[in-house]
Amino acid sequence: MSSHGRHYAPDEGRAALRVWFDRQALVRLGAFARSYRWQAGATFLVMLLFTATGLAGPYLLRLAIDGGIRKQNLDYLLVIGLLYLAAGVVGAVLNGLQTYGVNWVGERIIRDLRDELFGHLTSLDVGYHTRQRAGWVISRLTNDIEALEQLLTEGMTQLVTNVLTLTGAAIIIMTMDFKLALVTLSVLPFLLVATAVFRTRAVKAYREVRETVADLTATLQESVSGVRVVQAFVREDRNRERFHEVNDTYRRANVSTVYISGLYFPSVEFLSAIATAIILLYGGWQVTQGNLTVGVLAAFIAYLSSFFDPVQSLSELYNTFQSAGAALEKIYTVLETEPDATEWQGETIPGRLRGELSFENVTFSYDSGGDVLHDVSIHIPPGQRVALVGPTGAGKTTIARLLLRFYRPDAGRILVDGVELQDYDIRAFRRQVGYVPQEPYLFSGTVLDNIRLPRPQATLEEVRQAARRLGVDDLIANLPDGYDTEVQERGSRLSAGERQLVAFARAFFAQPSILILDEATSSVDPGTERRVELALGRLLAERTSLIIAHRLSTVERSDRILVVADGRIVEDGSHRELLDRDGAYAALYRSQLLAASRGRDAALGVDGWTGAFEDV
Repeated sequence: MSSHGRHYAPDEGRAALRVWFDRQALVRLGAFARSYRWQAGATFLVMLLFTATGLAGPYLLRLAIDGGIRKQNLDYLLVIGLLYLAAGVVGAVLNGLQTYGVNWVGERIIRDLRDELFGHLTSLDVGYHTRQRAGWVISRLTNDIEALEQLLTEGMTQLVTNVLTLTGAAIIIMTMDFKLALVTLSVLPFLLVATAVFRTRAVKAYREVRETVADLTATLQESVSGVRVVQAFVREDRNRERFHEVNDTYRRANVSTVYISGLYFPSVEFLSAIATAIILLYGGWQVTQGNLTVGVLAAFIAYLSSFFDPVQSLSELYNTFQSAGAALEKIYTVLETEPDATEWQGETIPGRLRGELSFENVTFSYDSGGDVLHDVSIHIPPGQRVALVGPTGAGKTTIARLLLRFYRPDAGRILVDGVELQDYDIRAFRRQVGYVPQEPYLFSGTVLDNIRLPRPQATLEEVRQAARRLGVDDLIANLPDGYDTEVQERGSRLSAGERQLVAFARAFFAQPSILILDEATSSVDPGTERRVELALGRLLAERTSLIIAHRLSTVERSDRILVVADGRIVEDGSHRELLDRDGAYAALYRSQLLAASRGRDAALGVDGWTGAFEDV
């Protein structure tokens, strides 16, 4: 594994996760339940009392028949009837209490688990999220959490009450007539064999359901997020075909579980019918011989339902358990993934950074691919404005990502103010680094919310002061609702240039010591760019800045220009110095001037870059 990252597969995890749900998952979920152990204990007590009221019914039936009906004792029969009614009323109240208690505890466990999962996902390094499909990650927080929620809020009630009922019924019938109980339970070995076979087949089937539903979610998310591209390239039919394929795979996975259940559940019902026939034949014969009362026989038949109905319910509940177990495996695959950012966690809390940057013989590659940077060495004094230029794929953005600690170098080291980057506390360091990417990400909410993201408690006037210094206050104020304009997801209500300006304002509002602009003016029109350039001249004067740009109008104002090609720094100097050398930068500059003279956009395309660097 390279030092900067690791591969993640959807089914990967440190521990061997392919275990039975009931041997592992309940222990894991129990860790989240510790905070609510008293509430859970009280709920269990209510469940125990509720089960007792249910089991009292057949026993009261026996007393009513043998002590009241056979002996024609109406007073006794009235008492038993009132006790039966009381048991029903108490049972109804306890049932409501247990339902509330289970949901109260279960929903809080789910909330805590979802919080931990979301927090862990946000702590995972950028490499993880780059390699993992967003839909797969979202499925962990939605489909899998919902499967666990169904288990904890519905399944646990059925599990506990059915197990208690099953156990209580077995004990009672053993106490009432041991021989009849043994005869009745003679079908139990067949039931155990059928359950074992069902369990073996169901594990694989329900794991496949969780995997395919994740694929379904991922495909849906990608298609919806990229709907503009889909329509622009007339890919609607192909995307429908792809979704149909994934959807049909999900259907087949679900049908497999239905097929398995369709064989098992009728088997349980058949065994229950056999047990009932045994009781009627053997028990009825015992009654005729005077060895058994009618009340006991009636109670046995009633308790038989209390025995086999829980078995049936537990069998049906096994679907929920297997679905939740497969979901929990997926969740813990994520939770047990170690984030590189945490492995690379320093303890130094920097004061106000001066912004001195040093790359010393830095080499880097993404995963197992070839090196993107080769033995790069750069020294940038505090406050210097440095531009990075070069063809697409040369390694410019990679330099910025390494400085942001999104990745770790494979070799060499990066220093900030003379301290190795890995020694800084990552959160404290990033608070002093401003970053504006080519495609800025805006969150749902208002323009104001997005600008004050570094300091959510800031006032509108504080935000406006920063925007005035930047020179964009009037532009933002002219939006439909000014600073209260809703940007919607990814800033879809704003134009590309407006999104870029909001991203500028957000970065400058943070007052960073180091500022990284990655093609940050590519979506800004020339008129707006001139205003932004004036603001940059004021705001970057005391900040170390790294500017990745194709527009030379931005680059030539830099104190220093680094020309990057094939992962190496091939030229280093000021705009005038590099023109005098008549190298790659000079060729690039001339080609852009030629493009401008022909009335084309000042930004250079990939072909222009390639031509300018052919002789490097």
